[in-house]
Amino acid sequence: MTPLIDIIFLLLLFFMLTSTFTKFAEIPLITTGETRTEPATPKNPIFLRVAEDGLSVNGAPTDFADITRAIIDAKTSDATETLVLLSIEETVPAQLFVDALTRSRAVSDVSVVVLR
Repeated sequence: MTPLIDIIFLLLLFFMLTSTFTKFAEIPLITTGETRTEPATPKNPIFLRVAEDGLSVNGAPTDFADITRAIIDAKTSDATETLVLLSIEETVPAQLFVDALTRSRAVSDVSVVVLR
């Protein structure tokens, strides 16, 4: 019985030392309660709402595949960086939240803040 336990501990040690502990596809997340090192809030933020019944950008219903296009269209040309306020209802699946977050962050010069 002792040799079997030795082998199990050696295998456990081997797998622990050879595995990686990095987080795969980590998404930086800014919530409204955090302090930001950036300047004051931009003048024209974009409000992105994700709910079970659909998605809206600044109150206009939008197809999920067109999130990036809708954010680009809603950006003002004079703003150097645009703030997107992302509101998620509690009943929305986590995968839909992550997809909406990654699609909105795909637009250049956009900072996304998740509303609680």
